[in-house]
Amino acid sequence: MPKIKTRRKMGWLLIGFHWTMLICTVGLWTPVYLAARRRRVTVTYVPAGYDLPRP
Repeated sequence: MPKIKTRRKMGWLLIGFHWTMLICTVGLWTPVYLAARRRRVTVTYVPAGYDLPRP
């Protein structure tokens, strides 16, 4: 079954905080940053045979 992945953008404040923590903790914050990005992905399954409207 086909699927659509949509990524919601992180705000500038959240990006700045995560990058500051990545630099200050020498990479110990990396798993938290990657988990936050992963949580923002929404997967939508499209039924087989459904023809999506195309712009």
